[in-house]
Amino acid sequence: MLEYIRSNAQSFGVKLAFGVIILVFVFWGVGSLNEGDTANLVATVNGDAITARDFEMAYRRAEESLLRQNPGLNREQFKQLLGRQVLRGLVEQTLLKQESAKAGLAVTPLELRAAVGQIKAFQNDRGQFDPAVYQRVLESQRMTPAQYENEMGEEILRQKVHDLITAAAWLNEDEVRKRHDFLREKRSVDYIFMPVSQYVDSSTPNDADVSSYYEEHKAEFAVPAKVSIAYIRLAPESLVKPESISEAEARAWYDANLSRFSQEEQVKAAHILVPLAEDASEADVKKAQEKATAILSELGSGKKFAEVADAHNGPNAAGPGGDLGWIKRGMTVEPFEKVAFALKPGTLSEPVRSQFGIHIVKVEEKREAGVRSFEEALPEVRQTMAQEQGTDKLRDVLDNLIEDNILGKPLEKSAQAFGLRVEEVGPASAEDLQEKLGIKADDAVALVNTPADAPMDRALESGDAYVVARILQSTPASTESLPAVRDRIVERLKGKKALDVAVSAAVERRKKLVDGPLNPTLKTGMGIRTAEPMERQGALADFHPLPALSSAVFAAEPGQWLPEPFVVENAKEKGVVLVHVGLLQPAPAAEWDSVKDIMVSAARRERAEGLFAVFMQRLLTNAKVEVRNMDLVDRKNM
Repeated sequence: MLEYIRSNAQSFGVKLAFGVIILVFVFWGVGSLNEGDTANLVATVNGDAITARDFEMAYRRAEESLLRQNPGLNREQFKQLLGRQVLRGLVEQTLLKQESAKAGLAVTPLELRAAVGQIKAFQNDRGQFDPAVYQRVLESQRMTPAQYENEMGEEILRQKVHDLITAAAWLNEDEVRKRHDFLREKRSVDYIFMPVSQYVDSSTPNDADVSSYYEEHKAEFAVPAKVSIAYIRLAPESLVKPESISEAEARAWYDANLSRFSQEEQVKAAHILVPLAEDASEADVKKAQEKATAILSELGSGKKFAEVADAHNGPNAAGPGGDLGWIKRGMTVEPFEKVAFALKPGTLSEPVRSQFGIHIVKVEEKREAGVRSFEEALPEVRQTMAQEQGTDKLRDVLDNLIEDNILGKPLEKSAQAFGLRVEEVGPASAEDLQEKLGIKADDAVALVNTPADAPMDRALESGDAYVVARILQSTPASTESLPAVRDRIVERLKGKKALDVAVSAAVERRKKLVDGPLNPTLKTGMGIRTAEPMERQGALADFHPLPALSSAVFAAEPGQWLPEPFVVENAKEKGVVLVHVGLLQPAPAAEWDSVKDIMVSAARRERAEGLFAVFMQRLLTNAKVEVRNMDLVDRKNM
């Protein structure tokens, strides 16, 4: 819940006019940050209680979030692990409260009001906090204002402790530069490729070898149980068609939900960025300004903006042609925003400096703030109304379909009664059914284990839809016979033998190779190929990435042949390579200029989060935590 709402939030420190907000908080009250009921304990942390109620509420929210993000998950697959994660979170939350009390930190009602009032999900179309919207949003997430305010207060308190602990985090930017240079350097390589196909023997493995391989690898030849099914897929949008909503009905709904169609002022912008650090020297600033002026001259000569942007922008500066997409106020840095929203469509700005460098901005289109007209919103209104009305009808229709299915009535007739259709799939394994129907893994297994002609006595969830299914044909699991797979086994054994021979040949050839610079005139005769320089964790030539090979390449001295051959494979063939290691190629200096701010910012966050993690681990290590009800945590018998 908090993740959804926080995505609409801005800074907690912004000052507000609190009139309306104060009234609603006085009415509802502020949720307590401490739980006084010590009955039915799950755990104690340095004597402070975590109750069963605390745990159940936290577990339900975590479970709902997990299932929403991973619809195919089965509760049985994660409930024990999730329970322990939730308990750890509550323990950490309690420890943070205790530490904040020691440090004299607290969340005042004023801070809490400011935080909630700044969240756009709770604002009306004029950008003002709206108590009715606030309550409606929380009700849709099954939360009370007190519960939400309690969570928000804990989050603000956690942030205060975090800021206090990480204030001492320090970062040397030279470290980040060295990390960048290390990660982005490349190594020139040459190699000899010995394809397995050159070593395939025409002889056929004997029957004993084939039979032995079959017995040892029987699991590879298993055929899963499969079923063919007929099914009806039922979703809200399949019950009510948007075109069935009259214009009068749509108009009434539009008028009642006018705030949903308000839009902020937006600009569709592109830019060309000349990277420049905030603390750049005068010389660097002058150089960047001269480059920006030269770029403006290029644009003035008639060159297309997109072409010039692609020629000058770094890899992370923008999309193709300098495109930044649609921008709302508050989405970008202030100097850029001020210029972008002042420009007319189709015009360019003068160079403008931000903490990222010097920008040349182009605005392509503008959308003015206001409310979308009924005519413009009509398709969306009908779609939304159809979805809502379909959802209202869903349960009744579903009950009728399940009842007809249990009674064995023809699916086609049941489907036609509600304007639906019957589809068929199969023969399909449980894995196939899960993919094709979008159902959960345990439901797919239940389908393949259901006898032919048997109806399912329940509907199966498929994302936001449901599936009512009937088994038409069922085939039990089996194993392919040896005669059926003999040819495949023979090819595998031949390939394995050929690979062993190729590796042995490569080992012998390596013994004859001499370290040192390669003689260009001899390379062709020796079958040596030159590859594109390798990156760390990159691939050799067009072969699939092989971490062990890339590690060996970057660990070797220039001029060496790697001591051992490596088995490699690409889309066409498999084989063995012998690799000669060349010189290191440093990362391009210009690349650092374009990514410096991003990497330094990420490193600072990483350093701060690492420091906070150490702090939390020390708290946990020194805390006296007593778990009183592990069965509840592990969801036993639940």
